[in-house]
Amino acid sequence: MKIKNKKILIIILFLGILILILINRRTPFFQQDGGGGWSVGYGESNEFPKSINVKDNAIYSIEKLKISNDSTVFLADPFFVKEKDTFYLFFEHKKNKFNGDVGLLTSTDGKNYQYRGTVLTQKFHLSYPQVFKYRNDFYMVPESKGANNVLLYKAYHFPFDWRVYDTLVSNVRLKDPSIYLSDSLNVMVASDDNLNMYMYQADSLFGKWKLHKKPIAMMGTEARAGGRFFADKKGLILPVQNSTNGYGFGLSLYRFSFKDGNYTVKRESPFFLKANKEIKEFNAGMHQLDIQKLDENHYYYVYDGNTLNSDSKKVNIYGPLKWTYIDVKNWILNQ
Repeated sequence: MKIKNKKILIIILFLGILILILINRRTPFFQQDGGGGWSVGYGESNEFPKSINVKDNAIYSIEKLKISNDSTVFLADPFFVKEKDTFYLFFEHKKNKFNGDVGLLTSTDGKNYQYRGTVLTQKFHLSYPQVFKYRNDFYMVPESKGANNVLLYKAYHFPFDWRVYDTLVSNVRLKDPSIYLSDSLNVMVASDDNLNMYMYQADSLFGKWKLHKKPIAMMGTEARAGGRFFADKKGLILPVQNSTNGYGFGLSLYRFSFKDGNYTVKRESPFFLKANKEIKEFNAGMHQLDIQKLDENHYYYVYDGNTLNSDSKKVNIYGPLKWTYIDVKNWILNQ
């Protein structure tokens, strides 16, 4: 009897060690001890890129922005719009204060950008400034979690003079809201602090935004949007952050397909962007992408990346166990 019990304990111990090895392989218990500041990169292609070689593209770095604004801590979460002959690149501008503002870079060729200052500041933190044109006016849906609402801003003298125009979702703290608007589909995703991405819908931008009948679109280590929806013939593509090796480690592309009031989600391009050890500005991770089709044979994209402060790592036991549990639960629910 004792021998049998001993064999069972050995088997349980072996399986436990094996599970820990598997968990550590996808979500390491030793994670990099935080990154430094974020910078922004940008490029273009003749078709939707199957991959982006960030080594070949230009970077607007922290150091460059500090020349114009010496209180700069980092620039991140880039979104752009092209109006006539000018690229307007909006970004989270973190300075030497507790909250972030929305800053602006402009370019006439999409290659050489100039800093134009702060376009929006509030008493609460702002980031993720998704700017878009709707019915001939420009609007912005930033992350306004600190206001306990998802706020809609309108530009009264574009690209400046942004004011609150509406509240899309009230009394909820949501991160990185990404919105898609069309004649037949109006949806928005946003995430909470518990690794859940929620799906909202409305009949128009100014309609009543409410949770979809399938409210949770994703959960786990890939459940936070990392950029604007991109529409093609097959449906919608959404960049989604990956945090298996810490916040801001990488970015995957997901396919959202809508039909008859329902939708499905499929991981289409795992780690489309991730830490690149060869580039100082991006050697800690990447977590944002905005790609748009400007004309028939011209795609333009902007993204961000983080630089390592050091090579040191910290131990995180609880995180990988929790994230793996949620990822497995999400996988089972979607089978």
